[in-house]
Amino acid sequence: MGKTRTSTEKELGVHFNLEPIFRPKSMVVVGISTKNYINPGTTTFLKNVFETNLGEKCYAVNPRGGEIEGQKIYREIKNLPEIPDIAVIAVQPNIAVFAIEECIFLGVKGLILISGGFAETGTKEGRKIQNQIAKMCLENNVPLIGPNCVGVFNPPYIDSIFLQSEKLVFPPKGNVSIVSQSGGILLDQFFLAFKSREIGVSSAVSVGNKAVINEVHMLEYYAEDKETDVISFYLEGFGPGEGRQFLESSKKTKKDIVIYSGGTTEASKSAIQSHTASIATNFEVARSAFKQYGILQPITEMEVLNYIKTYSVLASSKKPIRLDKRLSGKVAILSVSGGHGVVCSDLLHKYDLELVQFTEHEQEEMRARVTSTVADIGGFSNPIDITGAGTDADIIGVLDYLMQLEKVEIVLCIVVPYPPQISVQIGRRIAITARKYPTKPLVCFVPYIEKYDLIRESLELFHIPLSATVSETVQLAAAIRDKSRALLRLKKHK
Repeated sequence: MGKTRTSTEKELGVHFNLEPIFRPKSMVVVGISTKNYINPGTTTFLKNVFETNLGEKCYAVNPRGGEIEGQKIYREIKNLPEIPDIAVIAVQPNIAVFAIEECIFLGVKGLILISGGFAETGTKEGRKIQNQIAKMCLENNVPLIGPNCVGVFNPPYIDSIFLQSEKLVFPPKGNVSIVSQSGGILLDQFFLAFKSREIGVSSAVSVGNKAVINEVHMLEYYAEDKETDVISFYLEGFGPGEGRQFLESSKKTKKDIVIYSGGTTEASKSAIQSHTASIATNFEVARSAFKQYGILQPITEMEVLNYIKTYSVLASSKKPIRLDKRLSGKVAILSVSGGHGVVCSDLLHKYDLELVQFTEHEQEEMRARVTSTVADIGGFSNPIDITGAGTDADIIGVLDYLMQLEKVEIVLCIVVPYPPQISVQIGRRIAITARKYPTKPLVCFVPYIEKYDLIRESLELFHIPLSATVSETVQLAAAIRDKSRALLRLKKHK
């Protein structure tokens, strides 16, 4: 189309309303098969009739008409009993053009184009049809998600993921919203992983080729969405002008923005072109820009999950931590297992965290807060080892002291509940102690096995960041440190 999307939108005065797409009161699915129940259109239609609030307000269109599962199939969109809020298009590209044209003419408020065969094919014809559709939508101020996507997941309002629900793993409801260029990444490395880590999702969208709606639009939408506290992106690249606009839009929200990047190598950049037809971004340059604007960009899959889970917990209505200063990453490790403490301390350098050095006086203060047995055999230099002789009271006594020390920025409490005198009440006692110090971050490790559910649940009820492995414990601490820095950068740029 010649000009950048940004300039075209400004010239046309476009401002998309995405609310009908995420909370539609009525919907039509174009591309139903009465013979193939795993057809994308058929699956999407049946899911929304029987599994969302849409119910009978979800309509089906196929030129042959007929019926499926007791639901009438209409021959044309204009024959529907009402003009639906949105349309999900699941037909081949040359037919999709006419379906979208009719939807726009009738006044449909939003479109989700799940079909493939457009610009991602690399063909002149695919690009031409995609540009034609984008032009129609821009000129008529109609938002379109896709093409080449799984669309929108926002239960109980809509679920346009065209796979049967029994084949998918869904995360619990929560305060994280996801924007992914890849439907596969959304379903596997977000949904599946979020479920295993108990990370709650508010809504999610797969934007695919981003013919019209892109990450900038989604950032602006979720920045205003009351159910979203953390906005996470799987990002392969920006189109012309989109990167700068994304940064400018990020300045308008205090919500945590976490980016997981694909396309950081030359090999993956060529793969991206055939995947969603994105322009692969120079992420070395982008990383620096993201950092300046308080946008967080962990590297590995596990880091992404741990950062998002940390920010989800910290953004809860009962905020456990009030970050009011820049943290350099000085930590204290408290454990009843010397080995766990050593392993934890070995991992700190990888994340630019540092053990606090305690004076002799400070170590004596800690000894004075434990039983005589622990005082004689424990280690108090950092990592602090209460040893297997420790009790609940020993842990709480030292923890309370560490939370008071200004030189300690973050406390890592490794709760290995095996010692005989550690009770299931330790989680609640730790949480109550932490509540006394709202500006001092605390991260806890508890083994993820059923036997210790009571301890974990007590910590989770008080919204204490909780890990399942020692390495995750360190990553959660790094996430908190990075958040403190991001908050200061946000103040600078706002």
